[in-house]
Amino acid sequence: MIATPARPSLTEKWPAWLAGLLAILGLVVYLAQAAWFARTSISDLDEGAYLYKGLLFATQDHRPFETFGVQTNKAPLAFLIPGTVQAVFGPGLLTGRGLAIFFGTLSLVAVWTAARRLGGKWLAALAVWTLALSPAVIKIYSMGVTQSTVACLMALILALSLGGKRPLWQLILAGFLAGAVIMVRQNMLLVLPLLALYIWWEYGWKPALYAGLAGAAVLIYFHFLYWPYIIQLWTPWLSDGIRTWFEAYSLPSAGKLVWDPQIDWSGRSLSFFQGMRFHFVAMVGLGLGLLLWPKQRAWAAQTEFRAAVFLAALFVGLLLMHSWASISNDYCVFCFTPYVSFFNVSAILFVVVILRALERDAHPVRQALIVLAALVIFTGIGFSAFEDIGDGLLALDVPRVRDGQFQPGFTTLWDVISNKFNPERNLAEKAVSTAAGAFLGLVFLLASFIIKRWKFPRLNYGYLLAVSIIIIGLVVSPLLSGSAGRPDCADEDTIAANEQVGRRLAEVIPPGSRVYWNGGLSVAPLLYAPHIAIYLPQINDGYAYRIGGDVQDLLKYGLWNDVLAVQWKQEADYIVVESWRYPKMKEDLPESVFEELPRFPVQTSCIEGSDLRIFRRK
Repeated sequence: MIATPARPSLTEKWPAWLAGLLAILGLVVYLAQAAWFARTSISDLDEGAYLYKGLLFATQDHRPFETFGVQTNKAPLAFLIPGTVQAVFGPGLLTGRGLAIFFGTLSLVAVWTAARRLGGKWLAALAVWTLALSPAVIKIYSMGVTQSTVACLMALILALSLGGKRPLWQLILAGFLAGAVIMVRQNMLLVLPLLALYIWWEYGWKPALYAGLAGAAVLIYFHFLYWPYIIQLWTPWLSDGIRTWFEAYSLPSAGKLVWDPQIDWSGRSLSFFQGMRFHFVAMVGLGLGLLLWPKQRAWAAQTEFRAAVFLAALFVGLLLMHSWASISNDYCVFCFTPYVSFFNVSAILFVVVILRALERDAHPVRQALIVLAALVIFTGIGFSAFEDIGDGLLALDVPRVRDGQFQPGFTTLWDVISNKFNPERNLAEKAVSTAAGAFLGLVFLLASFIIKRWKFPRLNYGYLLAVSIIIIGLVVSPLLSGSAGRPDCADEDTIAANEQVGRRLAEVIPPGSRVYWNGGLSVAPLLYAPHIAIYLPQINDGYAYRIGGDVQDLLKYGLWNDVLAVQWKQEADYIVVESWRYPKMKEDLPESVFEELPRFPVQTSCIEGSDLRIFRRK
């Protein structure tokens, strides 16, 4: 039996309403940043594809997992949710990003609800500010992609199930949403079984059964609706023997992939530490919480202990799955940060539930591990921030030294390193940035030790380090976000720009025209020109492009290749090309065959050359 020790509240002398006011202020700060990023962010391939495919599914004769149509490379709700909302409120980036902001706001409310139940009002307010002080994460949650949708569903699942004494209907609804989140992103598969196990542990087998059946019903419904081609979501996970059973419904392997980046260990490490930097409280807080895992008697109740175990298992399990999908593979190594955005709320709530129960008398071995972790954290942050600070560090003035003696005047650090080692500039930036992080880590460890000896001689050094790192990381999270937390186009409204470009396309391209699209990674401008029908595999640009392979096999699954590219260029009535891409297509657009329509001065973003050039077949 776990004891229930008396413990003071976080701030006994402060009125409780102040915590609520602080949480509301955090929500306002979050919304202000979300609106700013929604207006200034450049639309990418994923956003354009989710919104445009969803619109096709909701308003035209297309459906997920159809053959010879739209490639459905994610679970169906990833497209159906934004598509349905656009069908109701009107298509476009404003609707898609407005939906993302709505989901992000709902996430904060759900996180606050769960955190208040688990840790009280003050820690709930702290949980809200953890997200409000993370501009890099808010930027992701403000785009018309699936991150905010999944994060919202995850937060609602946890708010409905955590804390004990949950009504049966809430547990069943949590199970239902766990099934739904898998049908948004199939890589969230782990959520439903872990949720069912937690509910069994906390509430008994009957609620767990009902919740599990509710989630399973969602999965069965969508698999029945889109069978058999929905199986392509799961074939990459299956063994070779089982995969052969579904070969007729799986993506063809013929043809050479154009998108095949080769990332070395340095790039993979960079991706991991960027994720740790942008999701600092979630990743570092969970790691340090595990190192200072409380003794049984420190838990106020079994409910908190079980919640902590569930949240840790959920985050670690999903982290391993998404690390494998990104860092361990070549397809999207630098997707690690946006992947963690799917489930970072689980680690934030873990920090809330464990913070007051942390082991305050850590064994020397634990303390040594925390010291080592602190050095790795600081060094890794320095390494991952080289793009933001490396150039500035190399420009620092340092004394001139020759033959071990100081010389008059100063030179730059880059000149010293370049003359002595002759490294590439990029490598030098990484080296000095990493060294700066390690140096700051050593300074932090020394300062913490001095403060402990001077002010808190009885306080455990490992506990002091862990709590200090989490607090400092929370406060400086905006700085840790670096350039990833800044607007793409600070002085331009990208929503309005895409709308203007889209309206221009709608005006000059007649309905029924065959259009070859090379107008950028994002097809967002086409949201405003619904009558324009491009060749559907081009929605995913080069990510669906192969060299070689059977044409019919590729078209069946929404893919294309070099043969189809040539064919479509020869038959298209119009070709739309982004200005900076034009030089590579110039030979395909001879003046004897095509005439260029008057140039439209508006660009889709602040990137030079992002305006669209429209060519009509004579």
